[in-house]
Amino acid sequence: MPFSRAMSDQDRKLVNGLGKQVTLWCFDCDAEAIDNADKIVVEMMDFAKKNNLTVRDKCISIYEPQGVTVALILAESHLMVNSWPEKGVLQIELFACTEINREELESIAQNNFGAQRLYAFNYE
Repeated sequence: MPFSRAMSDQDRKLVNGLGKQVTLWCFDCDAEAIDNADKIVVEMMDFAKKNNLTVRDKCISIYEPQGVTVALILAESHLMVNSWPEKGVLQIELFACTEINREELESIAQNNFGAQRLYAFNYE
């Protein structure tokens, strides 16, 4: 995704040194699965544990009539998940000062949330 204006080389080097970011946009997901806050939390906590990310805190917002936001505050930065069940859309964003296992996040989206189409945006 482009920045709203061009970033200087000096600023880009600084940003790249702060960490890596990936955002997954997942479409045609299972509406029931992506409206299940407990399922989202379990999957993201498992992902964090398997990838040596340290969860310091979590925040869960459940919306009416549907939708979920899960924020995991990590020692390495953050992992956010937002869902729009009525549209079958799930967004997963991870920013970390360590390597990011994008392929595993994609696998979770497909195998556990039924994502049929995925688009990954890497910011490095």
